[in-house]
Amino acid sequence: MAIKHAAWTHGLGVELETSSWTALRQGYYTTVTPSSEGTFGWVHFVIPTPVIVDDIRLKPQTAMIRFSTGSTAKITNFHVYDGEMKIAEYNDLSLTGNLQFIGRAVPNNHQVLWGMAISLGVQFSGTAPTDYVQFISAGIDFYA
Repeated sequence: MAIKHAAWTHGLGVELETSSWTALRQGYYTTVTPSSEGTFGWVHFVIPTPVIVDDIRLKPQTAMIRFSTGSTAKITNFHVYDGEMKIAEYNDLSLTGNLQFIGRAVPNNHQVLWGMAISLGVQFSGTAPTDYVQFISAGIDFYA
């Protein structure tokens, strides 16, 4: 089945749920670091969402992220939302490394209704120089 639409957003658009964390936005990514107030939190990507193309409601098939981590940081949760509905949930992960490209399936042949987002749980070991995640981009492939 051919991709009908692929939508990506740059890492500069990442949103922090934990207000005490720091987001250093540079031309090629956003570096997120924790604060002493908390070493676990959520970051969110709003994905530009084509709901209907050529009179057909699209279906997200794969959600993807590009990132790098310091040696003491990891992504532990990968959730996908359509509006207020969580349509994919991957937990207890340990995603780490330099220039990673990770994709997760969006199950159940879901038809897009409202607008898509990817939410990532991030765990740091503390506030050492190796506690960071650089978010490069996030996207979703859509099929008819």
